[in-house]
Amino acid sequence: MIRPCFAVDIDNVLGCAEPEVQRLFQELTGRLWPVGLYGSAGGLDASQLAPELLEEIFSRFHQESIPRLPLFPGAKLALTLIHRRYRIIIVTARRPYSRPQTLRWLEEHGLPFDALYHTEEKTDIPESITAAIDDHPHHIQAYRALDRQVFVMDQPWNRGIPHADVIRVTGWDALLQWLHFRQSQQWPKDFPETPSFRQLFSSHPNVPSLTAVGVSTGSAKP
Repeated sequence: MIRPCFAVDIDNVLGCAEPEVQRLFQELTGRLWPVGLYGSAGGLDASQLAPELLEEIFSRFHQESIPRLPLFPGAKLALTLIHRRYRIIIVTARRPYSRPQTLRWLEEHGLPFDALYHTEEKTDIPESITAAIDDHPHHIQAYRALDRQVFVMDQPWNRGIPHADVIRVTGWDALLQWLHFRQSQQWPKDFPETPSFRQLFSSHPNVPSLTAVGVSTGSAKP
């Protein structure tokens, strides 16, 4: 039986990358990071920083920074549970030459996955994607255009997304609540509790499909 496919981004979804980008800027320039600017999700490309500085930040991030990126709380457990029902593909816009470092990072953190893709166009991969989680507005829109279930990992740079057909989550625990793994017998007793959003589907004893969970929700946070 072919499992449905769940596409997962890395930077600022699985791993915390924004602080590292800002640290590189400060190290290279000796200046504080500009107030109101974010380096993630195209922020550097759209900035007024010198092209040479941008390239140095990008290069050092891909060559040096990946091993030190911290994993988001709950990510490993969430992927482990999701992987029991879904094929997990990691889809990142990182430069392809960072693939060895990226693979080591995923493996060192013990994250389950079935494939890894490096691409700027995440919907062009040879996979039948059922659902996706990302933080970048461009990629979120691309998944929406294919009528996929889209989860938005809440970040300051994506809070302007107005679409009523995406589900915004504040972390991996919140995503699991949406997927309703809390109703599963495999749910670990020591996983930290957070209030569920509107107690959705509380009467259903089984984990529903992503399609079942994907009701119109607006951009409310769980």
